[in-house]
Amino acid sequence: MVENKLDLIFKAYDVRGVYGDTLTEQTAYNIGIAFSKFVKHDKIIIGHDGRTSNLVIFNAVASGIESNGKQVHYIGTVPTDVVYSLSGLMNLPGLIITASHNPKEWNGFKFCNSGASPIGIESGLLQIKELASESQELNLSTTQHENENVIPTYMNHLKTIVNPDDITSSMKFGIDGGNGAIGSVIESLTSTYNLNYDGIYMDVDGNFPNHPADPSNPDNLNELVELVLTNKYQFGVAFDGDADRAVFSDDKGNIISGSIMTAIISDWLLEKRGEIKVVYNVNVPPSVINYLTGRGVNMVRSKVGHSYIKQIMRDEDADFGGEHSAHFYMRENFYADSGIVTLLIFLQILSEKKQTPSELISSYKFSPSSGEINFTVKNVQESIQKVQDNFEKSFDTLDGISYFEENYWFNIRGSNTEPKLRLNAEAENIDLLDSLVKKIKNIIEE
Repeated sequence: MVENKLDLIFKAYDVRGVYGDTLTEQTAYNIGIAFSKFVKHDKIIIGHDGRTSNLVIFNAVASGIESNGKQVHYIGTVPTDVVYSLSGLMNLPGLIITASHNPKEWNGFKFCNSGASPIGIESGLLQIKELASESQELNLSTTQHENENVIPTYMNHLKTIVNPDDITSSMKFGIDGGNGAIGSVIESLTSTYNLNYDGIYMDVDGNFPNHPADPSNPDNLNELVELVLTNKYQFGVAFDGDADRAVFSDDKGNIISGSIMTAIISDWLLEKRGEIKVVYNVNVPPSVINYLTGRGVNMVRSKVGHSYIKQIMRDEDADFGGEHSAHFYMRENFYADSGIVTLLIFLQILSEKKQTPSELISSYKFSPSSGEINFTVKNVQESIQKVQDNFEKSFDTLDGISYFEENYWFNIRGSNTEPKLRLNAEAENIDLLDSLVKKIKNIIEE
C-alpha cells in the first residue's frame, strides 16, 4: 500500500468516486496512473470545481496520466455535468476533481468512462483503487496545460435537450450558487437562455465563505428562501459545489423535495411521450412511486448512488432518473445527473403550464414524510440489526433496510463514510409519522 490512508480516501463503498481530506499529490499521481491504465482511450478529459487545492491535485493526476503515455484534455473550472457531457459528445473517459458538497478541506475525483458511462464499485472503481495502491515514484510534470473553452460546445448540447424558445424569459427566479462551480458557466447559460434571475454567492470561491455548498441541509437554504419571498420571485434554486445537484424552493418558500421533483418531471415527460420508464432509488417514498405507477409510468428501483442509477438507466434505456437527494438524470444527457439540465426543464415546465410552482405542487397529495434524518452511532450494522429486531415483518435489503406497512414505510441506510444512519420515513398522517420516527430514534439511541 502506497499510503495507509488510501482506503479512507478511496472510500471503496462510495459509488461517487474518491474523496478525502488527506488526498496528497502522491495519491493523486497514483490515481492518474491507475485511471489511465483502466481506460482504453489515449486521451482523458479533466475538469475541476473551484476548490483551492485543485491546481495542485490537477498537476499530480495529469502527471500520472501522462507518465503512462496518455494525453490530458484540460477544460478548467466547470460543473461536473460539463465533464459528463464532453465525455458523451467526444466518446472519451473523463474525471472531475471535486468533493461536491463536502467541506472545503476535502478533495477527490468523480470518474466516467467513454460516452459518460458510469464507474462505480461494480464497474471499475475497485480495479482503479487496486492499481492506485501499487508503489509509484512521484514524478510531477512541468507541462503547462492550456484550458480549452468547451462551454460553447456544452451550451449547444443543452439546446438539444431544452430549446431556449420553450422558456419564458420574463420568469424571475433566485439562484444560490453557494460559491460553487455553477458560477463558471452562469454567464453563458444566461445569454443562451435569456435567464431572468437574481443570484447570491455566484462567484466561484473554493473557501466557501458564506455557507457550505450543500443544499441538502435546510440551514443552507435560508438566504435563498428569504431572497425569493422578499422579492416575490417565482422560485429559487440552490446548487451544490460541483452543480450536479439542484434543490428548489417554490414561490412561497417551501422546499421542493427530490421525490416531488421526480414526480413533477415524470408527469411532464409522460404527457409528452405517452410512455416512459423512470429509475428511482430506495429513498423515494412509496406514495410517490404508487402515484406514478398508477399514472402508467414504468418504475424501476435502484440502490442509492449515481453509478447504480446510470447503469440501470442504460440497461433499461430509461427516460429519466430521480433521487430523493435531488440528483436527476436524463437519457438525452447521456443518462447523467445535472442540476443545470434540471433547472432548464423546470423552467420549461413552468413556462408551458403557466402555473406558479406552489400551484403545481398543490396538485400532489403525497403522505407526510420525514425527510432525511441522521443519527450518529458507534456501529452502523449493530444499530441496523437493533431496528430489525424491533419490527415483526421481514425487511427489504436492496440498500440498507426498508420496511413496508399499509400505513407507513421507512428506509435506513448506513453512511458510506461516517458512523451514521440515514433514516427516511413516510406515514399516512403526521401523528403516525412522528410516532414512527420517535420509536426508531429510541431504538437507535437506546
